[in-house]
Amino acid sequence: MFQKIYMKRGIIGDKKAQVLSLDVLLALIIITITIGMSANAMDIASFKIADYSAGKSLDRITTDAAEILISTPGSPDWEKTNNSLLVNPGLAIDNNEGKASINVLSIKKISQLRIRYLELMNSRMVPNGGSSSLIIYPSNPSLKILDVHDEIPPTNASEVAVANRTVLVDFSMDFKILVNLNPYHNSSLQNSSEEYQLICHHYNVTGIKTHEKPNFNTKKPGWTCSNFKVSQQDLNSTDFYILTDPSCIEDASARWIIDRSENLSEQDEKFTSNPQIINDRVSKTLGTDSEAVLWIHIFTSGDASKSFNVYLVGVPRGTPSDEVRVEYLNPQSYFLVLKIWI
Repeated sequence: MFQKIYMKRGIIGDKKAQVLSLDVLLALIIITITIGMSANAMDIASFKIADYSAGKSLDRITTDAAEILISTPGSPDWEKTNNSLLVNPGLAIDNNEGKASINVLSIKKISQLRIRYLELMNSRMVPNGGSSSLIIYPSNPSLKILDVHDEIPPTNASEVAVANRTVLVDFSMDFKILVNLNPYHNSSLQNSSEEYQLICHHYNVTGIKTHEKPNFNTKKPGWTCSNFKVSQQDLNSTDFYILTDPSCIEDASARWIIDRSENLSEQDEKFTSNPQIINDRVSKTLGTDSEAVLWIHIFTSGDASKSFNVYLVGVPRGTPSDEVRVEYLNPQSYFLVLKIWI
């Protein structure tokens, strides 16, 4: 009898142990699944955080690179140094006092960066393994786009960062303004340089005044004159142009003459809507002299409502004529767009 009772209790105990083992196993399975899911979620979160951090880092690199380009002139004379390892580029104009004109970019520096873009930008402003593009767009659609380095990010790029900055581009470093006058607002003789305080000889010939000044009160036509200095060396290195602002003038009687005191001329020419290259006229007037002071004489109707500005400029020899524009005499508004991707 005791043996039967013992056997029954043993059987009951075994059943309870089996139930307990199943409960523990089930709990362990649930715990394992939970831990696995949590670990996977943590991996996903970590990946997203790392991806976000990498993106922010590239944004910061791109922003810093854009700021360096527009706010510093770069290493001294970097655009003239062949050893790119020793210099850092910058596009801001150097005001010769050790400071940069922030957001005012030099067209010469832009041109040099275009030529040597990859060697000056990669591994410096652009991280190793990365690529970039730099394009400067004009606010005025009639002006040219400055393609410094035009490259399109590939579709499989993992990150692309963009910096867009408003800047002024100064083209005047390629323009030497020899004469700048408004003959309607300046009734007295104009001298382009204080160094040459001279009197136009058309007014100074005894008994003859072939170039009477205009009278703007009575709209009486007449001449306004200015002088500039030129040398044989200038003729070899410079193209000379006459420009007006606006390009199409309303004064139908307006015309100009270039001569010198030793060889007066009455050979006048009309203004045109396009910049006029006057190399031959300047060369003929200078003659064989090494240098001389030349005069430009502007005839107007005396009607100030038809006012326009006249510029006589020198540009580097061989400059394309379509790049000689009156707009380039003053800094122009542009948008600098720098893209960096990895």
